[in-house]
Amino acid sequence: MSDDLAVGGPGATSVFTTALVEESRRLARAEGQLSDLRRELASLDRVVGNGILAAADAPRSALLAETAIDEGYRALALAMDDCGTLARGVASASTGYEAAERFAHQLGQTLSAQLGYLIGSIAPVLAAILLPGAAVFGAAWFGVYEALPQRSRAAVLSNLTRWFHENAAALSDPGFVQAVRLTVMSADDAGWGIIRVPRELASLFGDEGLGVFGVDTSAAVVGGLAAGVGLLRETPVRVRAGTTATGLANAHGIRDRVERIPTAAEQVRIDRYSAPGLPDRYEVYIAGTAELSVAGGAEPWDMTSNVTAIAGGEAGSYRAVREAMRMSGIDSSSPVTLTGYSQGGVIAAQVAASGDFAVDGLLTVGAPAGQVSVPHDIPYLAIEHSNDLVPALGGTFASSSPVIVRRQLFDGPPPASELILPAHQLSNYLDTARLVDASPNGAIGDAVARLNHPHYDTVTSTAYRAERTGR
Repeated sequence: MSDDLAVGGPGATSVFTTALVEESRRLARAEGQLSDLRRELASLDRVVGNGILAAADAPRSALLAETAIDEGYRALALAMDDCGTLARGVASASTGYEAAERFAHQLGQTLSAQLGYLIGSIAPVLAAILLPGAAVFGAAWFGVYEALPQRSRAAVLSNLTRWFHENAAALSDPGFVQAVRLTVMSADDAGWGIIRVPRELASLFGDEGLGVFGVDTSAAVVGGLAAGVGLLRETPVRVRAGTTATGLANAHGIRDRVERIPTAAEQVRIDRYSAPGLPDRYEVYIAGTAELSVAGGAEPWDMTSNVTAIAGGEAGSYRAVREAMRMSGIDSSSPVTLTGYSQGGVIAAQVAASGDFAVDGLLTVGAPAGQVSVPHDIPYLAIEHSNDLVPALGGTFASSSPVIVRRQLFDGPPPASELILPAHQLSNYLDTARLVDASPNGAIGDAVARLNHPHYDTVTSTAYRAERTGR
């Protein structure tokens, strides 16, 4: 696993690596130290110069030492210039990488949008050609499968499952993840192509133009079609408070916060910070998806909430978080920091974007939250693995400006595992959070400093459990 972090902003994928930043800082520090030594030599040379040594009839060795001081002074000046040149060169290289990444990102998005529109425009023709054959093949396969004995059918399903697990490594390839991100971003363009909207108009209102339509539009269409057949339907939710713990430590840094994201039955954790003479402040931690069902059940952290949230609607999990915040005493003036993982990150970003709360910090981890319009004045840190498919499903950060920290978790294929998306596991993000805390990168340091609140020393934590009702 690589420990290198890529830090940048929207539109960049691997900009300002920590190694380059630290090397530039080392060179700058070396330049300063050499400058200090040069000043000390200059001071010594003024006190004991050639004229003083000659007047004092100093031995030849003293005169040679004075000459060596002069040569050292010149050598230090050259070394100082070299360090300065190298520091500026490394910084320039970082800036060049950023520019190249942004250009590549914009070019890739533009080309994928054009390709999506082209595929959409010829989709009816392709469907007319391919669907009849596909329908016949599917019906034949299903008929053969149904005719098999129960044991044989179980063996077929077992083999298919094993094959999928054995070949799931492709889902964690950074190139595949980026391709999915671009595909998601161009889904609306494919839709415009299908209904024959002129390409220029599609570009004007799409992600490359005004951003009126995008990933959220595509998700809304999927949600609407699914709801028409009884799937992905939202319901009311009920929230109840669970256990409360007191005397906890103040969260410090990123790993502390990632560790507090719920992993048990409760989906929301709210910590209340108190200190004499200061208003109470709150930290809200929101769990990731708990259930992949599309048919619905009692769990609000499900695929229904995923699709609704990405579509920009009020998902069951979003309404549950707001209710838990109300129950904990958070109002529109309460300072609050939000931390969310996966689906919880999308919900955290939506709460921050709502403008209904005094949010002074946002941390998302492995979240498909790219399309949420978080106000730019909210300190926002987004952590992603470049091998993680889930954040790519939210597209790019088109309407917000987080500090984005990315890490390529696996140098090659992921290790053998029963997990389909190992890079999305919270345990792996915990390790990345440790690296984030240790990073010397200035952008990370500023974001972490704005999230921390060391003056609060009393922490009371309450867990909340939400359930769907009306199914």
